[in-house]
Amino acid sequence: MKVVALGECMIELAEAGSGQYKQGFAGDTFNTAVYLSRQFSPELEVSYLTGLGSDSFSQSMRAAMVKEGIDISHIIEISEGQPGLYMVETDDEGERSFHYWRENSAARQMFAGWSAYQVYEYLSPFEMIYFSGISLAILDTQQQDNLMSALQELSRSTKIAFDPNFRARLWPNQDRCRLLFQTAASIADIALVTTDDHSALWQEDNPKTIAQNWLGWGAKEVIVKEGANTCIVLTQDDLTEIPPPHKITPTDTTGAGDSFAAGYLGARILGQPIGSAAVLAHTIAAKVIQHPGAIVDERVWE
Repeated sequence: MKVVALGECMIELAEAGSGQYKQGFAGDTFNTAVYLSRQFSPELEVSYLTGLGSDSFSQSMRAAMVKEGIDISHIIEISEGQPGLYMVETDDEGERSFHYWRENSAARQMFAGWSAYQVYEYLSPFEMIYFSGISLAILDTQQQDNLMSALQELSRSTKIAFDPNFRARLWPNQDRCRLLFQTAASIADIALVTTDDHSALWQEDNPKTIAQNWLGWGAKEVIVKEGANTCIVLTQDDLTEIPPPHKITPTDTTGAGDSFAAGYLGARILGQPIGSAAVLAHTIAAKVIQHPGAIVDERVWE
């Protein structure tokens, strides 16, 4: 079964102690692609779609993806393009803050000059497409419109999964953001929402009300997460509350939501019921937040 995650992979500099930083590669949808591949390969064939250049960092990024078992044949090469970069600082309680240098990243140009039909054709081989609010935010208005038009057409036969992952600094026009998120909801088979993201845009923090909002906008299955607490899943037929199996003291919460998404989406597309998919998602996220960085070492994973 072919799954593609669409967005931006960046150079990550994460604190490694004693004033040192460890360089890696990360980004919300990329992190999810990594954990999808680790947890569900070979049942799922995971691809990543982004824009990269031909510089040494772009080449190293491609190599890192291949090492994770991710198909890179759909990466779009952008002439003179380079990856963006971000730095993560983590406080004593494991909460993180980010500093970004991404204005000229190649990913921002991935669909520049493409028509909606070209985007549709490019994405048509996949059985599930996963994208986020960041995937949308990095694109200009024309690219956003063409991507959404393509996804609306693809949603007739392809599973669509969306995580708002709202970042205020990426959305100078929040009315535009709300419109795009509601459009994404209207075509989403699965929407993965957090109370923080939703309340920042719509001033509502009640998980059940949030889930009802997204269902009302057209999403078929809505997961609302509230940090490490119980998540809820709402469909037209049922409301399910799933607590995490274990209480974990986090070291670094950077990859929590992305790894949760991987566990849930992978389990659901492979036919697992909502409850067991959410338990697996909680379990994967709990493993990830006990280690620094968005992508934990493979030895830890095993």
